Amino acid sequence: MHAPSNPAPGELFIVDNSDELWKGLKYLHDWTEIASAFDIATGFFEIGALLALEPAWQKLDKIRILLGDEMTARTRQALLEGLRERAKTILDTRIENEKESNDFLQGVPAILDGIRSGKIECKVYAKKKFHAKAYITHPRVAVIGSVALVGSSNFTVPGLTQNVELNIQVRAPGDVTQLQQWFERHWAEGEEITEDIIRVIERQIAAYSPFQVYAKALQELFKSKELPPKSWEKTQSQMYPQLDQYQKEAYQALLKISHQHGGAFLCDGVGLGKTYVGLLLIERLIHDRKKAVLIVPKSGRKAVWERSLRKYLPDGTTIIIYRVVHRREAYC
Repeated sequence: MHAPSNPAPGELFIVDNSDELWKGLKYLHDWTEIASAFDIATGFFEIGALLALEPAWQKLDKIRILLGDEMTARTRQALLEGLRERAKTILDTRIENEKESNDFLQGVPAILDGIRSGKIECKVYAKKKFHAKAYITHPRVAVIGSVALVGSSNFTVPGLTQNVELNIQVRAPGDVTQLQQWFERHWAEGEEITEDIIRVIERQIAAYSPFQVYAKALQELFKSKELPPKSWEKTQSQMYPQLDQYQKEAYQALLKISHQHGGAFLCDGVGLGKTYVGLLLIERLIHDRKKAVLIVPKSGRKAVWERSLRKYLPDGTTIIIYRVVHRREAYC
């Protein structure tokens, strides 16, 4: 039995994804034929890397993955507090991305079983930003000896197949021993996140009933119309309690559209309460310390707007009327 990727004496063995024979994925795939375990240090990790090794990785007895997320935190404390959640969020996003080419996440249940059984262990290094990339392979036959691949490839599909990387194989027993000691030291300092990863994957591959799928689709369809009022509207606004539900929805829609496009029109029919919606909007602008200009026809200035403003928004509202040619303007 021969170890894969065995260069001539004195020759460097480089894996850089330059062609099919020199891809990190093929290198690891070849080692699964004779290895009992992988120890992997990686800045980024995605489920797709294990899926790309499917089913070869299942021949291994053990895979240990020590990961970071290559994020820069303002302080060490912020990194310690946020890295676990950050790692889970990144993993969740990458599983979502995997669905683009693997709708039913085939192969993921086997990975989940491997994690549950302890065959796959995952830790995150939280003491400092973790930027290491190394793959230490442990053969079943001791005479072959452990080998390491050290360089720039993260344990991701792009890192193992697409990016131009530079990884060098380390075979000298003394050098590999030092690398293994480095890995064990950092592994001991890593934070256990195996259970967190299990929860992320379980949620991603959970089976949903047709009704749950339909309900979720409806929720996403109408999500933009379900903008709950902020605490100010609920607790401090004078106008908000005066409005009917459809008028409150119109107000929320105005806010959403104006935030997206820098402005909005309310074009409801006669008698649907546009004035009341407008009063609430004016009240909100005043509360936010913004300027509001109200331009109305002469017939509606005193009979509608001045009277409504004094009735519903008497506090903190100052009306200044300027006479201009062909129109009047009221500033609130």
